Amino acid sequence: MSLAVDASRGTGFQDDDEPFIPGPEIASYAGIRLPDGRTLAWREYGNPRGVPCLLIPDARSSRLAPTWMLHDTALPDGIRLIAVDRPGTGYSDPIGFGGIEDLADDLARVVETLAVGSVVMIGVGYGADAALTFADRRPGMVAAAMAISVRTAVDAPETRGLLNPFSRRHIAPWTGPLDAWARAAGRGDLHESRVWERATQRMEPLAARVIGDRWRHSDFRSAVAADLAQTPAHWVHTETYSEPEWVHNWSSRTPVHCWHGREESATHVSSVRAIAENRPNWRVTPVPGAGALLGAWPEILRDARTSYLRTLVR
Repeated sequence: MSLAVDASRGTGFQDDDEPFIPGPEIASYAGIRLPDGRTLAWREYGNPRGVPCLLIPDARSSRLAPTWMLHDTALPDGIRLIAVDRPGTGYSDPIGFGGIEDLADDLARVVETLAVGSVVMIGVGYGADAALTFADRRPGMVAAAMAISVRTAVDAPETRGLLNPFSRRHIAPWTGPLDAWARAAGRGDLHESRVWERATQRMEPLAARVIGDRWRHSDFRSAVAADLAQTPAHWVHTETYSEPEWVHNWSSRTPVHCWHGREESATHVSSVRAIAENRPNWRVTPVPGAGALLGAWPEILRDARTSYLRTLVR
């Protein structure tokens, strides 16, 4: 099964025998004009009358993220999944020179425009920062928040070189598996299985464990290639080493459910549990493997629907 959705027609998953091939017919999107003149774009999947779930992709990912994250997973009938392009990605305009990205404020405009009342926020990796920040600032707009494989490290680790053991150098921060896959592939065509086969031998161990053997499927490779093509060629990671505000400052009573791989090393599941243990309405669900990015979506989306419907009967 491949995921092929046209937001303008509001159709859902299509079951076909052909591999997923990115093209104009699935590249549809919608967008709004923000107060500062920028455009913020998104794409819809699933039932247009379903529970509204607003998905914030990880760094370097786009509104096309669900096409590979939900690979071979049926989107529940009662879910309306809306994935956004972060500023500077896909069809969303970048932040102007000297500006500071604050996606949480942009998301309020999206929810108001969609006129859905409230949404379930789903944040992946660094996208969880914006999702949780929005849930904390605008609790009236958020029925629940799902944080997938959050990253909370304060400082980049330091190592000492063998030639000069007294000098210190920072290791680049973990920017997520998608970026690691792209860097390992280099200039290779990500549609080709031989490129992935070589890349898996070069990529970071965590990124290799996350992807497993999914790269052997042509529709998965094509979906990843299409998603990465939405990011400008000059993309550089701009996240800081400082922890996001939700780690230390949280005042909302919005229910939060963290989904985290038992073997994740960028941020260990014990660190996520330590944050959640003293907060009412927070839960942590460890899932098998090196991440919750792939494989846990049926449970995540069912929980999103249940959490949303629960707010309607309060």
